[in-house]
Amino acid sequence: MSFQAAEAERRSASMVRVARVVSVDPGKARARVSFGAEAESAELPFMAMRAGAAKVWAPPAVGEQVWVLAESGDTAQGVILGAAFQKGMPAPSSAGEAVEVHLGDAALVMLPDSINLSVGGVSLTISGAGVAVEGGSVTHNGRNIGDDHQHSGVTSGPGTTGEPV
Repeated sequence: MSFQAAEAERRSASMVRVARVVSVDPGKARARVSFGAEAESAELPFMAMRAGAAKVWAPPAVGEQVWVLAESGDTAQGVILGAAFQKGMPAPSSAGEAVEVHLGDAALVMLPDSINLSVGGVSLTISGAGVAVEGGSVTHNGRNIGDDHQHSGVTSGPGTTGEPV
């Protein structure tokens, strides 16, 4: 096989590679990856779902398995594409119609009939039935409007009460 043919084959085999993230620089929107036994890559840009008028910021995490696309076969000129769930970083759900975003203790779960936002034992669910808040307290402009708030000016019978205290 000629040198040119071997080089073309090597470049073709290196166009899309599986790698593992070893460091992330969020300020530069770049990350380094390892291709296994090879040395680390240079800092590579990582793909964004959207980067125009609508923007989605979700940098990769160290240890995440990703794909690197290098059109010319030179991985130093590549871009980090999406990630793959794996044993150490499993999928957060098995629901086929769910869209979920998890970050630490916070989660946003969108289903065809509801949206749920939860963090630290507090949950807000919006559905066709209405809005439900579970746990924590509910305030508006610093005033307690939750189920344990009290009103001033309460009299027996129907009437208007004062603002929550």
